Amino acid sequence: TPPPSPWGQTKALGSCSGTTAASPQSRMAEEFAVLESSLSDAAKNGNIDHVVALLRDVGRLHHLWQPNASQATAIDKAADACLRKAGDQGGDKGTNEAAATTSDQNTGEETLLKGYMVSSVNEWGADQTRILLITDLCIHRVKFNFSKEEVVSWHTTSLKDILRIEYGNFKAAGSSLTTFFWRRDIEDQQGFRIYTASRDGKKSINDVVSEEVVPALQGEEKEVTPAASAPEEFFREYRALLAEDEPWKEEVFMLEVIAALQAAKQLKGYPFEVRLTKMVKNIPGGIFTMMHNANRRRQHGF
Repeated sequence: TPPPSPWGQTKALGSCSGTTAASPQSRMAEEFAVLESSLSDAAKNGNIDHVVALLRDVGRLHHLWQPNASQATAIDKAADACLRKAGDQGGDKGTNEAAATTSDQNTGEETLLKGYMVSSVNEWGADQTRILLITDLCIHRVKFNFSKEEVVSWHTTSLKDILRIEYGNFKAAGSSLTTFFWRRDIEDQQGFRIYTASRDGKKSINDVVSEEVVPALQGEEKEVTPAASAPEEFFREYRALLAEDEPWKEEVFMLEVIAALQAAKQLKGYPFEVRLTKMVKNIPGGIFTMMHNANRRRQHGF
């Protein structure tokens, strides 16, 4: 049985009981369902050119996300820096990029399916403006300096290293005052998480406590043998860029990116799961992170 269409999860913002006319939201859901079906068919048939054409939405048939002029330039420069060209070898990358790669890359040429501007959530729960490049082989998260118009750094995750992808609404964790006071803001958000077996980024204060402080306090009698320990997994969280300014767009953006990731998965038959769920969200940086995010929204502009 095929999984339910993520586009079908789009919320109806209003309806008139007793009428049969389709609402704008239901028409949008129908359009997205058609798009997802077309993407899936093209990906399963290996028609990567059609997948790219659908996601780029050049004819604006599906009203998908489009970059502005400066964002388009940044995405092009990021793709030039990150994507593997035909004939490239694994050792050809610079030290900065190689260190940020989760595993040895495929030696074939990469095809960019689409690039997006996103908020990448770091180990403190802070939003960072990043470019997310989805290709048929990898996902590249790129830090770009818009004032200098240059790529600063990037992190590459091979699609074969992804354990699963989760998407949906967030649920505020009940373990801190920050999530208590900002519960409504957190639970109004939507996004997605990419899980891998290796850590994507630095340790948060919560990680340090659970992985280093607690074991040290427990002593050797609490030590768990490697055979009995559960396999580790880590995630990186993403949301629509500056979604707070136009929250009604966040779900649509999230579902579009999920459809792109589904297509990337199907093109080469990667086994990772993509599932809709409610994700528990912590803010390790507490009130300082929330202040940073609010200040970032005020100062952001390109």
